[in-house]
Amino acid sequence: MRTKPNDEFEDGDFDDYEDADDFDFDSSLLTDELTEELARYLGDRWRAEEDNKVIRVNLSLTTALNRIPAKWLDAACQANQLTLQGALRPNRRTKVAALVAALTSKEVLRRCVIELPPRARAALRRVVDNGGWMRLADLTRDFGAMDGDGWFWDEDPPTSCLGELRRRALLFVGRTSLTKEGRPGKRMFKVAVVPKDIRDLLKSILSESAICKEDEMAEAQQFVTVEDLLSDALCAARTRYDALDWQPPLKLSDVEEFLRYAGQRGLNPLAVWFGIEIFLTFVEVHLHEIQSLDELCGYHISELASSFVDMKYTQRWTLDERRNLIHLVRCLYDYLHERGRVLDETHDEVSQACARLVGGKRRLNLIRRPLPLGGELVFMRLNPNTGQEERYTFNHQRLLMVWAGAFHQDWRTMLSVCETVPSGAQKAALIHELIALEPSICDLIISQADEDDFDRAILWFYDERLLEVSTW
Repeated sequence: MRTKPNDEFEDGDFDDYEDADDFDFDSSLLTDELTEELARYLGDRWRAEEDNKVIRVNLSLTTALNRIPAKWLDAACQANQLTLQGALRPNRRTKVAALVAALTSKEVLRRCVIELPPRARAALRRVVDNGGWMRLADLTRDFGAMDGDGWFWDEDPPTSCLGELRRRALLFVGRTSLTKEGRPGKRMFKVAVVPKDIRDLLKSILSESAICKEDEMAEAQQFVTVEDLLSDALCAARTRYDALDWQPPLKLSDVEEFLRYAGQRGLNPLAVWFGIEIFLTFVEVHLHEIQSLDELCGYHISELASSFVDMKYTQRWTLDERRNLIHLVRCLYDYLHERGRVLDETHDEVSQACARLVGGKRRLNLIRRPLPLGGELVFMRLNPNTGQEERYTFNHQRLLMVWAGAFHQDWRTMLSVCETVPSGAQKAALIHELIALEPSICDLIISQADEDDFDRAILWFYDERLLEVSTW
């Protein structure tokens, strides 16, 4: 799913998508170094698309199970410890019937609830007490988002609090038309729903004294001080930095001091670390452009708070959440500037960009990149076979778009046409580089392009010279 730059960043309408189980994806095409990155990207994308499908707030368990992807259905069977009798490969109908029979049995459902982590059980109680459904944004505000939960739940179970409930088929996510007050309306909002035919059973089970007592004890243990939060944030930061295989321009010592500074100002250091971690991930993806703290530009901050968080994190980011992320970047650069870690001109550009971005009343005032000339890097990797660094530019991406959009993936015909277009020899040389690449690399390069770029790329191929200079 792509979010256009001028979209209003609030819950809204989305197109429905086909079930990602129908995607013709051949995992054997992945090379070792891309497996994790591409699988995570595809998993997040497919789950986000699934979560945008329309849902009824009073749906039945049977309906809910019939609409989820096959891999999630298998994961639900595994999580509920179902042993399906009969055929070696039971079909969807058999699996749905077995799950419905299990989860509508009070004994089985009680065991499922007892096995939940206390925090997941608290989230389930919140939804049940709210009538069996509630806005997803209200639930994630207290129980966390589902970032990184992926798609292949039968092989790699989700780890978030809400993911625990979804894997067990106790909670389902989709969008429905509501007002902001939660009544039926015209606007579409994401909601979390407990199927109507297990709500009363769950309410009864969750009210049992033994479960209530355990949850009260768990809740009491969750009381923490700012010092505790700071300690957890510092530990998380050190763990993350220890696991990095690249050298961020933002040093660990900078992060540690900034977290202490945030704690002294009464901010939640864990929440601050979450924002810094997003910033670090953005810098890693754009390391070919941001190799020092002084190379951060206004359009980088704009992309971070708009398209990047939409692509990397499956939650639907609200306008306030995006503005908070921008504010964090500004505070970080204020802090770094005070300590002489960034130049005056960098600090001025960051401050002005952040003020401009949050100046809109209903949306971000996006800052666009300068138009590319062709030599701008879009992807960089270390070839596992040669050990050499490979760099792929906007020109490579354009040629891939032309190959897919104008030549129906026919390299031979495209090469023959190169004899008649401007800079044909240079374009042909880059085409030979692309032909030698694994298909998964080509997919990754072209996946970063917008639909509007395809038409412009075709015009460029036929009418314009190839330039190797860069504007960013």
